[in-house]
Amino acid sequence: MNDKEFVSKWIQNVGSMLKKFPDDFLTNIETENLQMPGKTISLGSELFGQFEIVDLNGNPILQTDDYNLIKFVLYANRLKPQSILKPKNKSDIKAVVKGYENLLDSFIKEIKIELNKVLPNSDFLRISNQIFNALNLQRY
Repeated sequence: MNDKEFVSKWIQNVGSMLKKFPDDFLTNIETENLQMPGKTISLGSELFGQFEIVDLNGNPILQTDDYNLIKFVLYANRLKPQSILKPKNKSDIKAVVKGYENLLDSFIKEIKIELNKVLPNSDFLRISNQIFNALNLQRY
């Protein structure tokens, strides 16, 4: 097996095990609708404890002092929806984000374990980035 085959295999593996965020993490949680831009967004600058999400042109989409909300919105925008369900309670947002990050971290651990067995001389960061980029996944 070479790097390309390994990446291809893990794109399929992660893609099949990946839960839909946030929907699959909102069991028994009171939510509200949040309008989304329906386009690519990214983490902007942080100034005086305020975090910002911007579009590709640098236009602000969201400003808040709640970093978990920032991560929630960025994770939920993976497929560029027009709207999402967002927990009303800050502690629920934190718990949902933590659950999703645990899932992503488990993928990273499994990838690293298998890569060390199958291709021990490969660059783990490069390989894992290729897998996550192909699936439009980020870990903040």
